[in-house]
Amino acid sequence: MTINMQTVISNMRALKSQGVTYSMSGSRTGADGTADCSGAVYASLNAAGANLPLGNTDSLFTDLPKLGFSKVGPPYAYGDVFIFGIQGQSSGAAGHTGVFVDDKKIIHCNYGSNGVSINNFDTVKKNDGNPPFTVFRLAGQTATADATKETNTKENMDNSGAIEEYSYIGNKLCIKGWHFASDLTTAASGSSNNVAGAVDWNNVQSRAQFFISICLELGIPKNTALALAANAFTESSLDPSALEPMESSGAQGKGYFQWSYAYNWGEVPKHMSRSYDDAKYQIGWAKSQKSQWITKGYGSWAEFWKGTKSPSDLTMAWLMSWERPARATDRWSAFTKVVNVDSLDFGGSSSGGSTFDQNAKEIMEIFDATTDTKLKTVSIELKKRADIKEQNTDVEGVEWSGIDVCLTFENPNPFYVQFVRVKSDGTRKTLSLQVLFFPHSSSRTIIGKDYSNDCNFLIVCTDKNGKNQFINQILGGLSWSLEANEIPSCSFTVPINEADKFDGHMDCKVIVFGKMFDGIVKSITLNKDEETALIELDHKISEWDYRQIPNNYTVKNQTFPSVFCQSPFLYSTDWYVNTDGQAQKEKINYAFSRQGHLEAVTKAVSLTDDIWWRVGTRYERFLEIGAFGEKKNYILSETGQTERHLRIIGDISISKQFDDVFNVATVYGEKSDSSQASLTLREAYLDQQQQGHDIIAGFPIVILNPTANKEQKNYYTNITKIASNNSLEYAILDEFSINLEQGKLIEKTISMNDVAPFEENGKTISDEERAKQSRIAYNAAIKRLKSARRHDEIQVQIGALPTDINVLDKVYFDYHNSIELFDKCSRYCKKIYEASDDFYITKIETSFNEYLVETNTLTLSKELHRDGSDN
Repeated sequence: MTINMQTVISNMRALKSQGVTYSMSGSRTGADGTADCSGAVYASLNAAGANLPLGNTDSLFTDLPKLGFSKVGPPYAYGDVFIFGIQGQSSGAAGHTGVFVDDKKIIHCNYGSNGVSINNFDTVKKNDGNPPFTVFRLAGQTATADATKETNTKENMDNSGAIEEYSYIGNKLCIKGWHFASDLTTAASGSSNNVAGAVDWNNVQSRAQFFISICLELGIPKNTALALAANAFTESSLDPSALEPMESSGAQGKGYFQWSYAYNWGEVPKHMSRSYDDAKYQIGWAKSQKSQWITKGYGSWAEFWKGTKSPSDLTMAWLMSWERPARATDRWSAFTKVVNVDSLDFGGSSSGGSTFDQNAKEIMEIFDATTDTKLKTVSIELKKRADIKEQNTDVEGVEWSGIDVCLTFENPNPFYVQFVRVKSDGTRKTLSLQVLFFPHSSSRTIIGKDYSNDCNFLIVCTDKNGKNQFINQILGGLSWSLEANEIPSCSFTVPINEADKFDGHMDCKVIVFGKMFDGIVKSITLNKDEETALIELDHKISEWDYRQIPNNYTVKNQTFPSVFCQSPFLYSTDWYVNTDGQAQKEKINYAFSRQGHLEAVTKAVSLTDDIWWRVGTRYERFLEIGAFGEKKNYILSETGQTERHLRIIGDISISKQFDDVFNVATVYGEKSDSSQASLTLREAYLDQQQQGHDIIAGFPIVILNPTANKEQKNYYTNITKIASNNSLEYAILDEFSINLEQGKLIEKTISMNDVAPFEENGKTISDEERAKQSRIAYNAAIKRLKSARRHDEIQVQIGALPTDINVLDKVYFDYHNSIELFDKCSRYCKKIYEASDDFYITKIETSFNEYLVETNTLTLSKELHRDGSDN
């Protein structure tokens, strides 16, 4: 048994070109448009002559040796088959397989690409967690240069291509790539396989062009050819292999013209395939049957073949004089409804059988990914690609496949593109691409409507087409809560007959007397007994996590507005992102990787000393990033009658939190055998010493232990500029927390693996870069220390809250006449708290009762703090 690995890879490429999608529950071989990794390999092996029953990844361990494969080590070569997993344990999702196309790249059907793709083998292996793997090679193949050379043909390269580079910044969309589609093959004697193979038998336009090309070669005039095509379309849908149902008399029509009696068949039954020769035989034989023609007032046999009348008249002449049905029908109109006659090529044919189709054109179609609506069609001028030709030397015309286009384009929703080669016969070769473009423009510049001026109650549901539906009745009250770095939520109950106005992930605004909760429907719970529906919303900021940052996307020395107001971190151009002065100065240095956009914002602010994010109740799709802490001119008190007094209407509660307190942080980073990627506070410590004062007041770096790293072996690289000092250990003190805890030092180790120095574009990590990351780790550790302090939370209840107050704002809290705070605090603590009566608002819980009367519970804190989940 001889297996041709070129055919194996050609079949894999064909599956890729056909756009098969990944599925383990379908045919698995591409037969139904879906395949999985092992099914694609088995189908490709069988296409090359293997004749194996369909197996799985694990069965390849035994099936490949039966075909003459044996295990090999690197270097790997064209045609080698790899298997991830251990024999006996690699079936289903536990294994993976594919074929090498050279010594570094593989072609494989995979979940990540939702189909067949070509990727770097080492990258795929790393992304799969570096599983154990085995590579098999067919006997007779070697890892030489010749064996790694890829050879393709016109047939297996047909409709191949890829997007190689793209950018979508602002309103500028630029795409580079290639799309190869075989040239039109026209009718020529002796070239039946090529010509028939060029016909798309699922496309009537292509069938019509095939029929017309044969007519022209037989010397049939244009209008007569069209008349014959219109009749053949009605009789057989332009299929030379068509067979009509058997009549009761035993008559059965066959071929293009479907005659009803056996003595009219001639040799047609022997020529009923979709080959060029058989199709030509049927048309030529019909032309020879003059005795079948009986003049019925539509012209003579000779006049029909002259073709001087219109195609419509000649269609009727053939129908009534040659076909002779019981009644006349308009076959020409039926034909032109499905065939674009103007797109048919009547330019004749070339004896060579294969010519470059000068009339073909390449277009790019852009579709909205949420509705599949076509947004734009762009004509593409194909560029010469010598590199594609070099890779595929045996493929005629492949060099004219390059695409390099830039255009002005904007769309608020995700979109996708497809390249289409429109042939002169109207047929289309569509390259379906698994590339989704997200809105990568800048955030909107207009802040939008201020809902603090809307003094009414209304719930507005907006569907994907922008259509609004309104609800103005709820049962009971509604409520929501706001916190920094948290997704707010809201819930309310409506009559069950209003439930159909809501749907999952639908935009939903709750407008209530100067406040607006900007939400997305999270859940709908129907209560049939009570005839009610509970609606739960998340704030629209939650949609930021619908999309993820690309793999290993590094940000170096950029500010918050430059990162989160544009590609690829901004969710969409519908958002207004506001940054204060501190956020505009703070620099981000971090390697993001497959994090949700909101997760990325939260991570970025957690690596700073004083930056947060928040949303509010005044503007739609409005995100703020900054240090905040603005002092608002309001007084929280139990007395006072001015418009600036916010009257406390309930009991005041105080919560003293001592859990998880620590005030000495020892920082470690990622370890490796050479410690070259390790993080250290050494550089930050030296910077502190050189300045002669603390980097940040109250957080000195100290040498904690004189002897550290005792376990380090002598084979570890000792580079003091890079690795932790071999004999010193550094820690950060929180002087304020130490005083709060009566002078007790409470130590904790903090791992800062994800802020270790990282490479970008292969550049060596410099000493300056390591020092910068050391400072980032220092700042992040201070945040952790602040969040680990004891803290006191005060809760007060008031009535309506002014619309210009939000979480992280400061207000004056007049508590002296009602309670004695911090009575158990140290003298140092009292001094700090008595210095000012300004408190941060860290949480706002808003509720409206059944009469829509507003109350708010405010949580106050002297200092801002985070919990450990932010870091």
